[in-house]
Amino acid sequence: MSHLIYPNLAKLETFNRDLNYTGIIVDDWNDPVNLIPPVLLLFTLCTCGLPNGKGFQAWWALFNAALIHPMDLFVGSLGRGPKYLVDEYAVMDTRYWPLDNSFLAWISYIEVAIMIPLCFFWYRGIVQDKWYRHFCAALASSYQMMGAILYLGAEMHDGFEHLPTYDWPPTFDSYLKLKYFWSIFIGCNLVWIFVPLYIHCYTFGELRRLLGGDRKKKAQ
Repeated sequence: MSHLIYPNLAKLETFNRDLNYTGIIVDDWNDPVNLIPPVLLLFTLCTCGLPNGKGFQAWWALFNAALIHPMDLFVGSLGRGPKYLVDEYAVMDTRYWPLDNSFLAWISYIEVAIMIPLCFFWYRGIVQDKWYRHFCAALASSYQMMGAILYLGAEMHDGFEHLPTYDWPPTFDSYLKLKYFWSIFIGCNLVWIFVPLYIHCYTFGELRRLLGGDRKKKAQ
């Protein structure tokens, strides 16, 4: 089977990149899209405050709001930003760029429209100790976990046809499989399943503790 972007995929096995493909028009690191993550980061820090001493959840919310969710749309779906990252998205999943999957495009737009504001208010709630921080944590974690499970499940249902690995069961016998299948496809998606799951458990534990404290006060 030939990869849509890299017909000579064996070149990647020896760490050589095929720089002769066409279809990705981007001015590398000079693309204005590259300013979006630092602008989002500065805006969030200036309007909400620093995450110092606020724990892992604050850093996770900030990381997702400023980098992860914007990158999936602009780099993955629109092919904008650093050429290397656009390149990596195209190799890792042929549905991304050149984008030929309208469902994936809509998911990316919805992700940006919902998840960036949600993670922003989640971060703000943590740093400024707002009442809605637990609600934002549960909602954002639910979306992240659901998205990762659906992405993994859909690709498994399609027989991994969009990934640069063509045998089943997958093995550990090549750099291509170790990097794109095991590290990125499996490893990164598992992070976005188990970290949100941990946050869910922590959040519901905090809510139970808070509600239990309120009941004790009323009983007294």
